[in-house]
Amino acid sequence: MDPAALPPRRTTQPTARAALGAGASGQTVRAAMAFAFSAAIAFGLSLQFLAQLFVWRNWPVGEVLQGWLYIFRDRLIVATLITALVVTLGVLRTQSTRLRSALLAVSVVGGATLGEWLVRLLYDQQSALAPLLTSALRWGAVAFAVASTWYLWQTYAESREQLRAESIRHQTVEQLLANTRLTALRKQIEPHFLFNTLATVRRLHQTDPAAGADMLAGFIDYLRRILPMLERAQVPLGEELSLIRAYLAVIQVRMLERLAVTIDVPDELLAVAVPPLTLATLVENAIKHGLAPLPAGGTIRVSARSGQGMLELVVADDGVGLKAKSSSGSGIGLYNVRARLTALHGVTAALLVQANEPQGVRATIRMPAARSAA
Repeated sequence: MDPAALPPRRTTQPTARAALGAGASGQTVRAAMAFAFSAAIAFGLSLQFLAQLFVWRNWPVGEVLQGWLYIFRDRLIVATLITALVVTLGVLRTQSTRLRSALLAVSVVGGATLGEWLVRLLYDQQSALAPLLTSALRWGAVAFAVASTWYLWQTYAESREQLRAESIRHQTVEQLLANTRLTALRKQIEPHFLFNTLATVRRLHQTDPAAGADMLAGFIDYLRRILPMLERAQVPLGEELSLIRAYLAVIQVRMLERLAVTIDVPDELLAVAVPPLTLATLVENAIKHGLAPLPAGGTIRVSARSGQGMLELVVADDGVGLKAKSSSGSGIGLYNVRARLTALHGVTAALLVQANEPQGVRATIRMPAARSAA
């Protein structure tokens, strides 16, 4: 058999092992750097002994250097044990800033106490409890200062990062709105909709002037409502429904008895905030792609429910249903709806397009329920 024809070997396990090895190597490097830093601190603290002039006046240089080495050893023992506890407790990857600050303080105090005890053990001074407690309290004060400073800095960094994320999200929303205003306007006032409406008004002006006047009034009301909504990030659900009713009033004149509409929205949900043109886009899609192609037309149903802090909006029709080429719901209108939901609510909001029973399409929006500021 040709070896080239054999399937390639799976590399999942070596890749996983390489990732684990890289993670362990990174931890080893960080630990080595921490111990090197603690040694530098111990060295710096020990230099205080050499800075005392009376030491050089009263002892030979050799004895001074020997005494300094003992002090450096003592400081190194304490610093190393503190670092060992800090590195060990640092393995606990907790997300709580307060808990990490407390662990840092405990590491410093515990390492300092153990280190001071070992130093006294070297000098056979285990019974000297008072100096040990004094040193522990001194290190405790240092630990409290370090932990407090680190906690405040971490809190500031997290707050700044959160503010930065909110600013980016706000800019994203503004950019998205700016990019989709013309698209939304084009989708809501498409040329065929405009021309068909005006052509119908012209025909009705000759055959039924009263109906033509009503249709023109509905079209003007639709334009009056949709244009200001393009400038806003969110609108009350009641305003969105008013826009839908104005749109349906125009379509109703053209489709007549071929179109039946049911709107089931509780009054207490009319003040809930929704992205503008979300339901309107779903209603337009339902009529344009679902009901208009059918000679007999059909029914469109708009409903809203809330529970557990979430709002559910549904636009369902009994039209032609999902086609193979559009079953994923990836049209420009649905893309804009999904983009606005994601920009405003992230992963907590979603749009689901699926087949309706017994026929047609059911589009469902789930998003956090919050009252509109408007």
